Formats: sequence, structure tokens, C-alpha cells
Amino acid sequence: MATAAAQTGKTRDARQLRSDAALRAALIALIARQPYDKITVRDIVAEAGVGYATFFRHYPSKDAMLDAIACEEIAEMMARTAPLLDPADTRRTCLVLAEHVGARREVWSALLTGGAATHLREQFERLADEMSIAAFPSEWLPRDLGIRFGVSATIEILGWWLRERPDHPVEEVAELLDRLTIAPTVGALKRG
Repeated sequence: MATAAAQTGKTRDARQLRSDAALRAALIALIARQPYDKITVRDIVAEAGVGYATFFRHYPSKDAMLDAIACEEIAEMMARTAPLLDPADTRRTCLVLAEHVGARREVWSALLTGGAATHLREQFERLADEMSIAAFPSEWLPRDLGIRFGVSATIEILGWWLRERPDHPVEEVAELLDRLTIAPTVGALKRG
């Protein structure tokens, strides 16, 4: 009997994971088709094929769901790139960042071009602030400005790529990120 209860718990957990994945995929699909501010919870659950109450078992609001998606995407990207951040070789970090976004193009396109860029930027700035950028202190560049500039420029470059030049090679996007954003910012922090 304990085994049946354990299996029921596992089934329920698996069902919850499937529902959450369906909700997230639905929101991304909807953002790709219409502005974020026009999307309702009812639209999301209809697209996901789940009940209305199911949404609220996972998220308190549409914004909370978007923030969770953005936070996970940024956290995953930063987990891949932060350990590589070396002031002597910022290009490698930029290449990993561009490859990550390129591999997750559908999600990032929706987040950056579907009216959700503000949410993404807020999460990116928060996580960048928590990251140990203090390892590169600067006397002339305020840390909060360096983070805001780096995040904003990165988001603009990625948005430009995904929206206007989707066929632009990943390596060239990495070079743009490096030369316009990462190298100057990290270099300024390093020289400080």
C-alpha cells in the first residue's frame, strides 16, 4: 500500500511538472503571436489545455509566471557564462552566451521581442547584481551603472539579433556582444 501511495505522489508530481511545462510553453507561444499585455490567464490555460484553477496552483499571476520564466532563463545563461568571465578573454563568455540564446531562440525571442523585455531586464539586473561582479571593482565606474549598462546593451543586441537579423551567425553576435558591451565594461572594472 505504501508503494501505491508513493506512486500516486510521483504521478501527481509528474502531472504538476507537465502542467507547468504546458503553461510555460503556452505563454511563450502566445507572446510570439501577440503583445504580452493583451494576453490573459484564460488565453494561457486555453493554449495549454489545462483548467483555469490549475494556473493558480502554479502562479499567482501572469506577471509572476513571466518573471519565473525570465529568471530561469537568465539564471541558466549566467550559470553557463559567469564561470568563464575572465577579463583577459571575454570573447569566450560572449560566445557561450550567444550559443545559449541561439539554442533557446524561441523562448528568448518571445521574452525579448514580445513585450516582455522589461521583465527580462529586471530579472537580468537582479541576478547580475547578485553575481560576484564585485570581483572587478572600479574606482570610476559605479557598480550599479556598470550592471545596468551591461544588461541593457546585452538585451538590445540580443533583441536586434532575434528580431531583425535572425540569420546572423552566432559567432558574429558574440563578437558584437564582446566588443560593444562585455569587454569595455569588464575592462573598465578591471582598470579601476
